[in-house]
Amino acid sequence: MEKKGIITDRCELNRQSKADNALLRELREQVKKLAQAVRNTLPALAEAMENLRKNLLLFCYQLGYLRKGKERLNTSLNTLRPALTQYNQLAKDIWDKTRERRSLLSEKKALSAVHVFRHRELAAKIAALTEDLEELRSEKNLLLVSLAYSEEDAAEKFSKDIAAMEQSLKRLEEQEQKYFAELDAALNEYAGLREQAQGVDPVQLYEARQAIRPEKEQEAENQAQQVYGEKYSPLLMFDSKKAVSRMLHEDMERQAVRRMVRQAQKEQMIPSKEKRKEQER
Repeated sequence: MEKKGIITDRCELNRQSKADNALLRELREQVKKLAQAVRNTLPALAEAMENLRKNLLLFCYQLGYLRKGKERLNTSLNTLRPALTQYNQLAKDIWDKTRERRSLLSEKKALSAVHVFRHRELAAKIAALTEDLEELRSEKNLLLVSLAYSEEDAAEKFSKDIAAMEQSLKRLEEQEQKYFAELDAALNEYAGLREQAQGVDPVQLYEARQAIRPEKEQEAENQAQQVYGEKYSPLLMFDSKKAVSRMLHEDMERQAVRRMVRQAQKEQMIPSKEKRKEQER
């Protein structure tokens, strides 16, 4: 199955789905509790916002994992479906030409030797059919070898493998929809926390969040590694961090904080200049 591009067999997919669902339930409970636990204090807001951001990282990671699984399955299906059509057509052509050849052989055998021209005609047709059959069988064998099927089990496995892939794809799509819903819910909770943060100093809040962010990101990585084991992808986690950064407009936030810091520094310099002038006078 793995050689044909199927990401997991049915049992492994079930185990992975259970692990995904367990993590989903855990994150869902965290999202519900975060808003209830927040108070309008800077450390609590920073902690709550970074915890939500951590959950967003995990949601994006899982969505990315599901998306890659869907891509692999679709690639395999796009190969197997036409291959099955081709295999069925080859099998039909072989059957039809074999039956026609047998009919001609029977006719030739029953035909009297005096019908010389008809014998030659039948012999030519039988030779052409024999050559066609060799080419068709060779093409079918090459097709089976490319897909790692044997002649004995090809007809049965073709349909079974396609059905298994389609079922797996459907389950991945259902999982994807659940995670999209949870991602939206988490983003709404995050927007609510931003509203609560209007009453605190934005620069101090930003600095407090930056101080604990590496720890929260490490927690997200640890959770993903625990769920996905050897299939954990650091590159996918990196992509998830970029996706979350875009969702939360963190580049704009960072630039805004820098502008506020520069403005505050300028305002601090003005009294110092005035004081020096006064001392000089």
